[in-house]
Amino acid sequence: MATLSLGVAAPALAAEPAFPLGGPSAQVLQPYPDSGTSKERSLRYHLDYVGPGNSFPGEFTVTVDLTKVAGMASVRLDPAKPRANCTTSATKIICTQQGLSVGNAGNGNSFDLLVSAAKDSKSGASGEITVTGKVTGASVTPVTTKLTVGGPDLHLGELKPKAEVTAGEQQDLPLAFANRGTLPARSVALELDTSAGLEPAETYDNCRRQDHGGMGATTVCLVEGEFLPGESYGLAPDSPLHLKTTERAYQDRLRYGVVPDPAPSKDAPEDKPATGKKLKLVKASAAVPVTNSNLDPRDARHAENTDLDPGDNERSFEFTAKGARADFEAVTASPSGKVGDTVVAELGFRNKGPAVISLRSGESVARTDIVMPAGVQVTDVPRNCRAVNADGSDRAEQLGAPRYFCDGGSFADVSGTYADRFAMKIEKAVANAKGYVTVGEPVAGGTKPLAFDPVAGNAQAAFVVEVKGAASPSPSTSASASPSPSASASASATPTASSSTTAAGGAGGNLASTGSSVGPVALGALAAVAVGGALYVGVRRRSGGHA
Repeated sequence: MATLSLGVAAPALAAEPAFPLGGPSAQVLQPYPDSGTSKERSLRYHLDYVGPGNSFPGEFTVTVDLTKVAGMASVRLDPAKPRANCTTSATKIICTQQGLSVGNAGNGNSFDLLVSAAKDSKSGASGEITVTGKVTGASVTPVTTKLTVGGPDLHLGELKPKAEVTAGEQQDLPLAFANRGTLPARSVALELDTSAGLEPAETYDNCRRQDHGGMGATTVCLVEGEFLPGESYGLAPDSPLHLKTTERAYQDRLRYGVVPDPAPSKDAPEDKPATGKKLKLVKASAAVPVTNSNLDPRDARHAENTDLDPGDNERSFEFTAKGARADFEAVTASPSGKVGDTVVAELGFRNKGPAVISLRSGESVARTDIVMPAGVQVTDVPRNCRAVNADGSDRAEQLGAPRYFCDGGSFADVSGTYADRFAMKIEKAVANAKGYVTVGEPVAGGTKPLAFDPVAGNAQAAFVVEVKGAASPSPSTSASASPSPSASASASATPTASSSTTAAGGAGGNLASTGSSVGPVALGALAAVAVGGALYVGVRRRSGGHA
């Protein structure tokens, strides 16, 4: 269960701070079994700090009122997450806490309960847990959780699309599910979480899409109706779903799921109908086979409060795009300064597309091989770069090396620039001194051309450090050679995002301008996407299709 995050400080002129209690609005419970004990579910409640200032010194008293669940549910503090200063009776749990502060977002501001159906409770019985708080000089906003014995248990049918795809093609997504629970669901949310190269081909007024900054999007469709136990449901013939592969595809993933009775959120904006079409569900002509999900149960948690067994509500499928191409172009800079100055340069690559390159293995999408020009001494090295000798062999000392290997991260969006900031002290002027930046696939001792890159000519670029006011440059006694690609087997790469660190000035001299030709340094890590309740309410405010 996701807890609420710490709030920001309220304005200093606020008359009285209000501290909200966060927790689930509902929880379904497995009916009490004929033999053995009832399965317990976890509830977490969180006291949010909202200021003013950074702390509040008062003593907080939090009370869990159990009177309305007497006889239908058993409630106790979670012994695996002990809380000091708590007392328990048949009707109440009372906990006290001295003070509340920002940064105390762990167990200090939260407490966990274990709940289960009581013996002799009836399927469909329900009641409410009310959690309230009290503190002198402030108010605490209460939270109520509805407990229900029994509930829907939706099993999502397995999709079997083609794993090898090409840009422009579409595949049918015959989403279907079965309710193997004890109670009907009054609405369901169908979720499609697509990575950068995939997207649903259709749009419906009861569906809402949320983009994730070039890394993909989540589409949630809310369908209201009555989805009965023992029945299976699928998409109506006049409201199909298809998955489209775009030119951005490379190694992509579809994650799909179904959530019964999703809780709405007050944060979503009002949406107006756009297409006049709604996604609808109908009873399936054949029962949906019940099979285990291919996701780790710890990752399949969207339905944990409203489904009796949330571990089988979500699935995923991986795709590989045939003939995917992405042009990785080397990026250089032309810093300048006087002898003794420390200059900085951002060196790396950009993805000119069309494919978004992400590796499900987590390995780096590319290596940037950087050869430094003669006459400069590297004084600061980015975190994701390591120093090597001129021949590409390992080197212990990281500063002042002639050559560096930098990992490009596990994600490279189109038009994204992935550069690393180096600080270099100009020690002397050397005639015709050049450095080189090469982007390629990591191999022992350097790089080799990227298999997906159709343009080999821009994978390497030279750069110079201009020395101002030099009387007569010294001839280069050991000119820097451009790295030559190696065909050796790749060493294991570190899947670190290619973000640069702030360059620290070297010994002596001033920090001069970079002369950098790159844009903002981009993050290279693909983040996991979580679906928020805001998506549900946006489509709930429209009239949903009925089963």
